[in-house]
Amino acid sequence: MSFLNPFFLLALIAVGLPLVIHLLNLRKPQKVSFSSLSFFRELKNTTIKRIRIKRYLLLILRLLAIACFAFVLARPFLPPGYSSGNTVQAPAINGILIDNSISMSRIGKQGPLFDYAKEIVEVIRESARDDDRFIIQFTNGEETSGNILSSTNVDRLLDEKEVSNSGNFIASRLQMLVEALDNSPYQNKNLFFITDTQRSQVSPLQDIELDNISITLIDVGEVEVQNTYVDGVNSSTSMMGTGIPFTVEVVLANEGSVNAINQFVTMEFEGENVGQYSVSLEPNERKTYSFEVTPAQAGSSTGRVIIEGDEFQADNTYYFSVQIPEQRNILLVRDTNPRDQQLSYTTTMLQAAGENDAQLAYNEIAMDELEGENLSGFDAVILDGLTGIPEYSFERLQDFVQNGGGLIFFPSENGNLENYNALFEEFNAGRFAGVIGDYASFQSIAVADELLQEHPVFEALFEQDENEELRINNPSVFYYLKFLSSDTGVQFDLFALNNGDPLIHEKRFGEGTLIIAAIGNDPGWSNFPVQPVYAPFYYRLLLYGASSDQGGFSGHTLGQPFSWVGNINADGAVIEAGSDQIRPSVDVVSSGVRLRYPAEDWKPGWITIKDGIREVSLSVNAEKSESLFDTFDSNTIEDLINGVDVLQIAAADLDGNELQSRIASTGFGREIWSWFMMAGLFFLIAESVVSRWYKAETLD
Repeated sequence: MSFLNPFFLLALIAVGLPLVIHLLNLRKPQKVSFSSLSFFRELKNTTIKRIRIKRYLLLILRLLAIACFAFVLARPFLPPGYSSGNTVQAPAINGILIDNSISMSRIGKQGPLFDYAKEIVEVIRESARDDDRFIIQFTNGEETSGNILSSTNVDRLLDEKEVSNSGNFIASRLQMLVEALDNSPYQNKNLFFITDTQRSQVSPLQDIELDNISITLIDVGEVEVQNTYVDGVNSSTSMMGTGIPFTVEVVLANEGSVNAINQFVTMEFEGENVGQYSVSLEPNERKTYSFEVTPAQAGSSTGRVIIEGDEFQADNTYYFSVQIPEQRNILLVRDTNPRDQQLSYTTTMLQAAGENDAQLAYNEIAMDELEGENLSGFDAVILDGLTGIPEYSFERLQDFVQNGGGLIFFPSENGNLENYNALFEEFNAGRFAGVIGDYASFQSIAVADELLQEHPVFEALFEQDENEELRINNPSVFYYLKFLSSDTGVQFDLFALNNGDPLIHEKRFGEGTLIIAAIGNDPGWSNFPVQPVYAPFYYRLLLYGASSDQGGFSGHTLGQPFSWVGNINADGAVIEAGSDQIRPSVDVVSSGVRLRYPAEDWKPGWITIKDGIREVSLSVNAEKSESLFDTFDSNTIEDLINGVDVLQIAAADLDGNELQSRIASTGFGREIWSWFMMAGLFFLIAESVVSRWYKAETLD
């Protein structure tokens, strides 16, 4: 046992005070003559002896209590390895994990937090003995070699490292240090973690398992800084195609307690500036900003969101990549005897789309051919004018939609409503309750006058000024099936009649969608096909139904291994990240070719996957938690890692000498002053109990 403040051992002199007082009270008794001494001889043999024992016991308890409090002032500590029988002078191995995430670029009381972390490492190094050794790791970026270093090599490694905007690998680095310490031949083992106690950095400590290793958490200090960051980039539509405009929604968040003012957010898409907004956010407020973009070609389209005027700039650029499918494949299923059917405008629309737009390709089959068709090769299935759907196909159609496909249903005037409803029941979509009107009567019984304008099918379909009321030629309906929707799941009417009945209804199911029309697609149902809105509406409806599982945003989040599955040549697959060309691990799986790579050295931006023919660009961004600067307090940290003995040092609140003293007591030993404090209190309580309840003066 050693002492951090041995000067306070002088307080042990105070132990002599009760002893001096006791000796001064030992006066020689005077002899007094008395007639009968028999009673006092009994006292001499019993009670006086007990009183004397009580006095000595109280004296000892008081001496021990004072001695314990003197040790508390001297701050005793046990050197590492003492409990396991190691010698105090044995060399130590010190594992040091340094937080170099972007939050460590903030400036605190001692300057930039990461520079201060380096200074703390110097304090640890100076407090060590000459034969002590070190293993250094950093939370972000590429891992170090993990070699055992001398003091000189520690300085060289620190000079090479800076704050890194690469991925956060704290969990694996922490585990790596623990394993390295466990496997080292040194008797004394210490683990230091230097951080700003950001939640994303401290949370992995709850999974750590230590065996005879002391861990010290050194907090470099908390810094209040206003930070606006991109909380998300997405689109409400999956209907993305060449020349088709769609809206990209950017969510900005203000992290901190300071208002975000005089800031701007700009979007670039395919190298062109597409818009800018002025930004004003209250503390912890989020706002969504919408930008309209139009892909010029199929394949990968890249863009980025840039924040200007923000106090913390390390996370002010967010990258995104949108995959625009080259072609969407549609399976058109018609009745077994198509010659008996009325003319369907569905076929006309698909033929026109195939001739004028390479984005849609279709294959037409009869109903009895559906059982042998491989649905995985299609993006959407259209059931057009079928009088009935075989029940054996229900499960296949359900799985198709569940896995991201689109199913579009147009009824037949001779259709079996019970059969239709049995199919809809597989999707919890609702049912047809009956028929309204007369087929091919050409007598209007209702008008389609309500449409869900914010739906992706109608997005950018109409040209209108802000606050201008939408006006279209409303289709007249002669005959339709009355549809009653269910109360479960996400569903809505794209088109509705003036009596409130649905005309075109959508039900989301799994990753895909089911679109149900209350009218067929031939002239006997309505005059919809001759209205100006018909052609663009049905084209976009087909495109929307075929867009559930293709296209959209794709990217990689730093801090985890990269994994991507797609249609690419396995032999020639390479990844371009900046100026580096990488040969990833390649596996052939059922859904394509899977590429894997550790990605520890990647930074935010874009990467490109190539095989000599095809190129796919993916965005790379940091985890959102890197931009959140909320921290854990000391009590929360203790609760978080319950069962592990973690010593905490608030370095920013200490001067150089105090910091070195704390490190000497924690990194290279364990303070045990609390043991003596508890012992001193115990002796005082025992003294009170003895004084009150030990009745030595009572004669039996």
